Amino acid sequence: MRRRNELTLLPKSPLLITESAEEFDALRDAFEQEIKPRDIIERMYVHDICSIVWEILRLRRCKVVIINSAFRSALEDLFVELRQPGQQDFDARHEARKLAHAWFTDKEAKKEVSEILSKFELDESAIEAQAFRKLSSELELLDRMLTSLESRRDKALCCVAEYRASLAHQLRESADRVIDGKGVLRLEGAASKRSTAA
Repeated sequence: MRRRNELTLLPKSPLLITESAEEFDALRDAFEQEIKPRDIIERMYVHDICSIVWEILRLRRCKVVIINSAFRSALEDLFVELRQPGQQDFDARHEARKLAHAWFTDKEAKKEVSEILSKFELDESAIEAQAFRKLSSELELLDRMLTSLESRRDKALCCVAEYRASLAHQLRESADRVIDGKGVLRLEGAASKRSTAA
């Protein structure tokens, strides 16, 4: 269903199939209440800003999910690195895989992981660090994408301000011309010329 006063010039909402149209509409409504677009140009800017902000939020969510999903393999790699001297790589990997998998659901496994890490003066932040290390290139790409989007958002917000300032300047100049009598049709003069000609 088309929103009130929605024009076909505005592109469709940039939603993935897992995302909520209601949440995007709420974000757009919030920006419209804040910016109060006056014409189609400002409405296009608001739509662009909303789309950019939506993508920023999406990438931030993805970043968290990517890191969280790397925890199991990060924990597994960490245990292999911390294996006992003389322990075979295959055995260490197998044990690490079992413990890393159980860490998510089993309280005893969580306790065992904490004890192993504490032997090396580490805590669960070591798992985060390992996940970040494993994903450094992907996270760097996401950060570059976020920086680019944030720059585009800021430019779009500046464009709204510049457009309004330019429009206000044009309106002031027009008002000044009217007040000064420049460029205004003088009805009295036109009427007297017509009467003289008659």
